[in-house]
Amino acid sequence: MADATANEPLTGQVPLYKRPEPLNKERHRKFGMSPPKEPFAFLKESHFLPAIVGEFMQYAGFFPVIFLGEKRLPVVVMGLNRGENLFIDADGNYEPDTMLPAFARRYPFVSASNGPDQPSTVCIDVEADGIGEGAQLPFFDDNGEPTEALQQAIDFVSAFDADARSTEMFVQRMMDLDLFEPKDVTLKDNTTDESKKVAEYFGISEEKLNKLPTETYLKLRDEGYLGPIFAHLISLSRWDKILNKAIRRQQANSPKAN
Repeated sequence: MADATANEPLTGQVPLYKRPEPLNKERHRKFGMSPPKEPFAFLKESHFLPAIVGEFMQYAGFFPVIFLGEKRLPVVVMGLNRGENLFIDADGNYEPDTMLPAFARRYPFVSASNGPDQPSTVCIDVEADGIGEGAQLPFFDDNGEPTEALQQAIDFVSAFDADARSTEMFVQRMMDLDLFEPKDVTLKDNTTDESKKVAEYFGISEEKLNKLPTETYLKLRDEGYLGPIFAHLISLSRWDKILNKAIRRQQANSPKAN
């Protein structure tokens, strides 16, 4: 995962969940969900989010999709500075008409692995805004069975886990073919005419892709991987959007000259 500040490359991790607990019909019998006062407060400090391969084409219209670290974790970039999501304004509103990645859409639910060949456990962030007893949408009915709202959330978490496994397979295929290459992003300071590196990451090399044997290239097509590959490459043009949003945010937060 990535951590970026204006002065250093993307590295590190940032959590979204404060206190996830395994969902239990006894312990959480009276729990439920109500509309949160600040629906996107949990994203305010997330300048990137893990990406799933099935959404690469949707991401490409809004965010750069990059790969980080030894495991080449795919993420969508939502800011340059640690603790600052450029798609959430000062009032906690998410930018209108902007795609919300599945990693965020599943919140406050998440799954926890119980080991190989064991079903995952669905967890809930009990400190999430809107979660608690006597909520508008209960988790369980009078018989202790999941309500429709909870079941939909559980199904979404399950679907996300399947997408995450598909994403791991995609990344491994790219690594096996040695298609990744280091990339970086620089920001030019117009006042000093100096360039500053603001991000380092891995991306798929178009040159390496074009040099693949025809048979291998066609196999990638048949595996359904060419679409995500090209979506990733197109998404890199969105760095300009991120840089411009960061500059505008910085200017807006700067003290006005007397």
